[in-house]
Amino acid sequence: MASGRPCRRTGRPLAGAFKRVGNDRVRVRLAHDEVAVLRGLPDQLRTVLGEGGDEPVNQRLFPPAYLDVADIENDTEYQRLMHDDLVEEKLANLDLVTDTLSRGSTSVRRWTVELTEEEATAWLGVLNDLRLALGVRLDITEDYDGDVDDTDPRAPAFRLLSYLGWLEEQLLDALQS
Repeated sequence: MASGRPCRRTGRPLAGAFKRVGNDRVRVRLAHDEVAVLRGLPDQLRTVLGEGGDEPVNQRLFPPAYLDVADIENDTEYQRLMHDDLVEEKLANLDLVTDTLSRGSTSVRRWTVELTEEEATAWLGVLNDLRLALGVRLDITEDYDGDVDDTDPRAPAFRLLSYLGWLEEQLLDALQS
């Protein structure tokens, strides 16, 4: 059953981008223009990760472990011990996604690649991190309803945010099937 976004021409749901193949693989099928957009995103996130803890996106990607002001010393110690490992994990996920984006095969209409469970999990983490980063840049709040004003100069970025969310949902569905 198709459960994707609606087709612009017919209005019917498109097939999902991710599909479980056997017990331990996930197939990704995307249009060429989708892959072109996705290929540029890991390097952008990699750059932000290198900008340090004061960068608002990094504050969102690495929130405090202890929220109580009385635990500021515990949080500082946690960040000192864990931050570099967390950054390295995100960078490793970006490398896996970049590798799979370059490994895919193309046909006239589609780009396809099969992911291992590890690669699919990396994609899930990267898609989530990209959404969080874009949300910070767009100043998204809990009140955001997903509506996009076409006259807003940020409309393409809002559409990208929605697309990344759709991909994340499709991948979660495939992993759970």
